[in-house]
Amino acid sequence: MSLPEYPEKVSNLIGEELEGLNEVIYVRPEDGASFSLNMTASSVLELCDGKRSRDEIACLLADALPAGTAPAQANISTDVDSILANFVEYGLIYVGSETAD
Repeated sequence: MSLPEYPEKVSNLIGEELEGLNEVIYVRPEDGASFSLNMTASSVLELCDGKRSRDEIACLLADALPAGTAPAQANISTDVDSILANFVEYGLIYVGSETAD
């Protein structure tokens, strides 16, 4: 599966954080599909603006971790790619020539 270098979240998603549960529910209004994401996956999705590369997203996540606790950058990049692959599968980010235009 080919991942977009500059992932972009689909524009019609509605997200709501569930306080105390450390997750965010996203709903796609056109078909009513809902997706429960943990806070890390939600952070990745919110960083998918079509302007940041996958590597930039991984770096931002690493920078947000407390000093000395971040895993190797290669591990974070691999995790981000895995999360993005799930987003592609579930239609949460644009793929190929699709855009929010």
